[in-house]
Amino acid sequence: MINWLFMNRSIRTKIVWSNILISLVPLLILSYLFYQSSTRSLEQAMVRSSDQNAEYLSDYLDQYFRNISTSALQVYGFKSVLDLMENGTNYNDANIIDIRESLASYYRLVVSKNTDVIKIVVLGTNNTVQDTWSRADSYNAITLNEQVPHYKEIADLPFQHSLMFTYKDPALQQDLFVYAMTIYDPFYKKKFGSLIFYVKGKDFSKMMETYNRTPNVIVLQNEHGERFYQTNETYAQEIEPFTRPATLIDSDEHELHFSEGRNLLASTSFLDHSNIGLSIIYPSTELAHNRKNTLRITIMVFVLVMLVIAIFSLLAQQYITRPIQFLGKAMRSVRNGNFNVTLKPNRWHDDLSELTANFNFMTEKIQDLIEKEYKMQLRNKEAQFLALQMQINPHFLYNTLQTIGGKAVLIGDYEIHEMCRALGDMFRYSFYEGNMESTLGLELAHLNNYLYIQQLRFEDSLQMEFNVQSQLMDCSVIRFVLQPVMENTIVHAMGKEEQHRLQVWVAAVRSGDDVLITIQDNGPGMEEGKLTALQSALEYPSSEVFSGVSIGLRNVHERIRLFYGPSYGLRLDSKSGAGMTVEIRIPYKQSGGQ
Repeated sequence: MINWLFMNRSIRTKIVWSNILISLVPLLILSYLFYQSSTRSLEQAMVRSSDQNAEYLSDYLDQYFRNISTSALQVYGFKSVLDLMENGTNYNDANIIDIRESLASYYRLVVSKNTDVIKIVVLGTNNTVQDTWSRADSYNAITLNEQVPHYKEIADLPFQHSLMFTYKDPALQQDLFVYAMTIYDPFYKKKFGSLIFYVKGKDFSKMMETYNRTPNVIVLQNEHGERFYQTNETYAQEIEPFTRPATLIDSDEHELHFSEGRNLLASTSFLDHSNIGLSIIYPSTELAHNRKNTLRITIMVFVLVMLVIAIFSLLAQQYITRPIQFLGKAMRSVRNGNFNVTLKPNRWHDDLSELTANFNFMTEKIQDLIEKEYKMQLRNKEAQFLALQMQINPHFLYNTLQTIGGKAVLIGDYEIHEMCRALGDMFRYSFYEGNMESTLGLELAHLNNYLYIQQLRFEDSLQMEFNVQSQLMDCSVIRFVLQPVMENTIVHAMGKEEQHRLQVWVAAVRSGDDVLITIQDNGPGMEEGKLTALQSALEYPSSEVFSGVSIGLRNVHERIRLFYGPSYGLRLDSKSGAGMTVEIRIPYKQSGGQ
């Protein structure tokens, strides 16, 4: 990202991007802090409002369920009812009338505090129905059987435990709310029996919704984590299952917390001595709306400030980059060969005015030195190149003429004619006074004439193999590149043993924008020390003209570097007893400059 913004960009662009990036970090931090503080204030306001509502609603519902549980526990004040639950009914007992009066009094006491109770069932120690009370005869159809959830469990609840659930009664075809509690001897924990209270489901729902505000959701769970009442199932996945704590909690405290996405506020509390879990969900619709507005305002202010910074940066950079643009334009003129360009100095004494003055001084200095230094170097290079190109090894002419004479005396056939023809072609190619450049095809033809003469001299001791791509024949190359290298190979690789057979491979391939020509032999190779010295001589040429060993290789190497540049030339590789490889690198350019 940084490279894309700054690399290969103008100074004005870099100045603008620098100001934007420098301002970006603090603005992002300030925007984030503003958004966080605003949303936190909104959340705190919602928490305060929800906390008051949760406290009021939990107190109201806790009182409702406590009225039922208290009514159940008031049975301890009616000894006759407890005896009935423990020992059952004996119609021959003279106290049966007292038991009926006690039951009636207890029923009146219960319904006076719980006006929506429609039926009461009294179970004995052996879980049999000892007595019932109904608000109307139609409610006598309510029976406790296997069709009722928790049928077996509600008669044997643990001490100080109660169980609430709802179900649809098949006889009445109505939803009923059931509250069950088992009655024990408070000292010996001996079971007396159980009390079951029934409330119509619609009355229970009406009571629950009396103090609820939409879209808040109320969820009640029993100690099994069953939801026996919920306003709706909109946020069912946000409600955590209720688990009854090990110890009783008789407290009015409740807990408020946001959901993971902070879009919902949930309140949890314990009711009826920890037998009921109350969950209230407060959808933060208004909070989400205010958050969006706050975020929208934050983004708009952030974008506006960044635009102002960008505009002022564009205006300010004009005063900085305009002199640099003039300087760049002047430098392009100098690069194109116009050394007479000058810049008008600024009236301010700053870094740019000093740079302008140095540029004017540089152009004046170049004008003074261009004739003396630059052109003199060009003339020296041209003279050196001509000297390198005109050098010819006289030993080759001597050996060739000696071979021709020997063949004429000993053989007396037409091979002499071919030798003379090859030698004539070589002379014509050597003494050509035209362009210094030739083609790779002509260089190979010149090399072939040379090898033809050498093969007549060495006969079967010299074997050649060529592998040159046909499309490289028109590649442009300076003259006398291959023949001196081949001559060096034959001179140093043939050896003095007549039985030694020299195999030479010549190859040329395209490598990107270059051409690699390889001449490899199977001769005796070169020791590591001598190879290092020869490579050093090629890399750092001596001031003396072609002194020392391997004159042909140095000649070719320096001519190539003078003509094509320092990245081209010869590279040597050899091991003692494993032959030698000479790699020639030249640029790929077809004859005619294409």
